[in-house]
Amino acid sequence: MLSERLQKIKDRVFDVEFHEPNTWYFADVNILNDENKNEPLVVRKGLSSKFLGEALPVVIKPDELIVGNPNMNSVGFGSVVPQYATPKEEAYGAKYKLNEKSVWGHHPPYWEKVLNIGFKGIIAEIGDAIEKQYDTGHPDMKAIAEYRAMLAGIEGVLIFAERHAQEALKMSAAEENADRRRELFQIYKNCSRVPYFPAETLWEALQAYWFTYCLVNSGGEFVPLGRVDQNVYPFYKMDIESGRITKEEARDLLGSFLAKCNERVCTDTKKCENHYDFGVFSQGVPPKFANDMEETGGHESGSYDSRSLMWKDEDDPYSENNFNFGQSANDWLMNMVIGGLRPDGEDGTNEVSYELLNLRFEMDFVMPTLSARVSRKTPESFWRALSECLKHSQGEPAIYNDDLIIPGFVEIGVPLEDARNYTNDGCWECLIPGKSHFSYAHVQNLRCLEWVLTRGKTLLTGEQEGIDTGELSQYEDFEDFYQAYCKQVNSQIDMQVEKRLENLGLSCAIAPDPLMSSMFENCIEKGRDLTDRAIVPYTFHLVLITGLSDTVDSLTAIKKLVFEDREATLEDFRDAVIHDWDGYGELLHKVRTQCPKYGNDDDYADEILLRVIRDFEDHVSGWRERQDEIMVPCGIGTFENYAALGWNLSASPDGRKAREALAPNYAPTPGMDIQGPTAVIKSATKPELLKYYCGCPLDISLNASDFMGDVGTMRMTGILKSFCELGGCIATITTCDIEELKDARLHPENHKNLMVRMGGLSAYFIAMSPAQQENIIQRFSKGALIK
Repeated sequence: MLSERLQKIKDRVFDVEFHEPNTWYFADVNILNDENKNEPLVVRKGLSSKFLGEALPVVIKPDELIVGNPNMNSVGFGSVVPQYATPKEEAYGAKYKLNEKSVWGHHPPYWEKVLNIGFKGIIAEIGDAIEKQYDTGHPDMKAIAEYRAMLAGIEGVLIFAERHAQEALKMSAAEENADRRRELFQIYKNCSRVPYFPAETLWEALQAYWFTYCLVNSGGEFVPLGRVDQNVYPFYKMDIESGRITKEEARDLLGSFLAKCNERVCTDTKKCENHYDFGVFSQGVPPKFANDMEETGGHESGSYDSRSLMWKDEDDPYSENNFNFGQSANDWLMNMVIGGLRPDGEDGTNEVSYELLNLRFEMDFVMPTLSARVSRKTPESFWRALSECLKHSQGEPAIYNDDLIIPGFVEIGVPLEDARNYTNDGCWECLIPGKSHFSYAHVQNLRCLEWVLTRGKTLLTGEQEGIDTGELSQYEDFEDFYQAYCKQVNSQIDMQVEKRLENLGLSCAIAPDPLMSSMFENCIEKGRDLTDRAIVPYTFHLVLITGLSDTVDSLTAIKKLVFEDREATLEDFRDAVIHDWDGYGELLHKVRTQCPKYGNDDDYADEILLRVIRDFEDHVSGWRERQDEIMVPCGIGTFENYAALGWNLSASPDGRKAREALAPNYAPTPGMDIQGPTAVIKSATKPELLKYYCGCPLDISLNASDFMGDVGTMRMTGILKSFCELGGCIATITTCDIEELKDARLHPENHKNLMVRMGGLSAYFIAMSPAQQENIIQRFSKGALIK
């Protein structure tokens, strides 16, 4: 039950703020001037962060206890940051598809460092590092520049806090309500202390967290909130035990914190501005890896080519502009993880874990994306609490299996204590807070299969992008054909890893982030930016199987109909794909009705799944022996881009038409999982997934009517536990009623709180494009739910 305060905040957010987009600031601001133009670029970036603290509007809203608002920057519509680079530096960056927006994000910082020692402590660390440099007699001037930039960025956070302190004091003097006057005065005191000093109370800890996030995100970094329950629980515990606040008051503070994460949401995304350009999320494309379709990933990642398009009312809803519009408009990669093991190996679930879970559910917010870590040590009460939430149409929390993920980190070389403290980035990739630099790359497995049929030619472009593996007539059996597919996949794995090794550290030349760097291990010690080459302890490059389900079903159809039943030829499949299945209705019927499909606990299809996963893993793992700069885990994923990724693919042998969406992440093809969720889980967990610890989320769609009451809670708990016990990695569950989804398309005003999972985040259903809404409806299983 929400308090009166939280209900007022929720009403304000849903009834007022969600209907209009926030303002984008600094679109035309350039801080470059005669005074700073000769400073090192990293120093100018630090000054840019300082400028944000000086110029971001200060607003304190009624009833709120946590204050501060970041710029409007969003994953779906890009970012706006003050310019600080010279024209020459801009031109250099553009050669590599980089600009000042290419700060990438994803990496979880040491939030707890800000809470526990404050920026005062971080400034002292930087001061000691500077002194050591000068003590050598020959200081590293690159390090000195980095330190100056860090200090300037930190100053921006502190100025932002002080401006809010002054506004709160001013408002308290004018406030007539005695209770609110006291609150505003306490906000003044909080903002005067944190995040400079270490936090002493829960209120201060949450405020320090949020101020720091505001400045980091306004600088273009899309970063997760990490293990919020672990980071703030010590302050909660001290406050409750000392009698400083009640549990009800603590709940109001936590709810106010969550509300701040949602104030930029807009459910009518057609009103939003689009500031996406080639630099957003780019880590650099060396010219030898570039092609005409690729900006920040283009056809391989569904990023710039799709996200930069704007909705056009005059176009069909399924047009190139509109099909994928606004899919990540209300996403800031703002993930929050609760529960899980502590570094000492004991379960860390605490009272804050439950409060954040329940508040996130009761307030119906879409941010932060909520994830829960579970293990054999997770208490039964937490399993039940998770199940109660997942019975409803939230799509969250995502479930992370510590018993698989932690050993996976250890297997790749991360020490056990660090592995136990893992969190995630803004979607679902598992990382080590304050110690990880992260990137990922899609390998389009379905396109690799297309290239076997077309001798390396990409049908949608006519370009020769794959290997010419020869005429189809040479393949005498399925094994020969499958090895040609592997050859195409392996060449793409090699290209993606080689590209990452080539561009490692490139973004440092145009888009460093000294403020974030001050919260990462090794950066102060080495005097180097987070974006520099392999500075932090763990540099991960996640290589993803993309389109797994579609690929497995395609290979299954070819194996059965061509090489076993002899009811078709490879040339038939090639021609069907070329002609988008037009004129191949009989073959299409056989593919859809006679061939086993992944997700039904069918050993025929699942044996191919096992081979695809294991062969991919083996080739990726070979890169461990070939270099030592980056860790290269495996993953299976589309994120929320399954529609964009499919849009840039021709038809496929599983019966999928050209430009149709892919199945999301590790999920079966929509509508093909006819045996229910238990069968889906059994199929997905037949492969050993240890090396896929970084992320292979299984998206499961359930009908809400099967999970009513206490029996439904027990069913949900059974599904969650079975998934973990069988060796699943990450599960994302949407429990909804298909009729409700259909009605929401017709009467969106009646379903403003309806949320569904879409790959790497949850979204309000009414804010999605028609194509995305249709894909969600198709994802619900057609078979019996509980087997």
